[in-house]
Amino acid sequence: MNPLQNHYLSTVRQDTLLNGQIESVDLLPYPKKMLLNLGGSKTDEGYLLSTLSCLRIITGRKAILTREKANKQDTTKRGVGGKVTLRGSAMYAFLLTLLFRILPNMSQFEGLAAPQDSCVYSFNIKDIFAFKELLPLSPYYVGVASLQCQIHFTTSTKEEVVGLGKSLQLCFLPSLK
Repeated sequence: MNPLQNHYLSTVRQDTLLNGQIESVDLLPYPKKMLLNLGGSKTDEGYLLSTLSCLRIITGRKAILTREKANKQDTTKRGVGGKVTLRGSAMYAFLLTLLFRILPNMSQFEGLAAPQDSCVYSFNIKDIFAFKELLPLSPYYVGVASLQCQIHFTTSTKEEVVGLGKSLQLCFLPSLK
């Protein structure tokens, strides 16, 4: 089992239950899924292939092509990027890699901004070459945009997101009020 998943199951769940805020184990908040998006406004084939292969290398999972919304004048939906949804142990494995290998080695990383939503936490990684797996193939990924990450929680308030995120070692910056 992944160390981060083991930490959640053995420590975070027990602490949350012992705090007395949750009446039942079924009501415990947990990270449900993680969405990774890579793409932009370009629609050429080379760009799409590079975004899909970049996601495949980063996550080890097959990426799904994302398409632009159709408008009234042009009904064709062109591809604009790719996305990967991670759940369960794959999500915890990617989070572990992100927290202890990618974010600490990024230049000018000061922490993650405070959550703005009650059940989704989003952030961008502008330098995709922080993933060392992409360095040997860097000429193919030069024009690729930033990696957008969304972590979906089963929480109902921002405070629960902050509490669960901090217990999972997400390095949130203190919110300025």
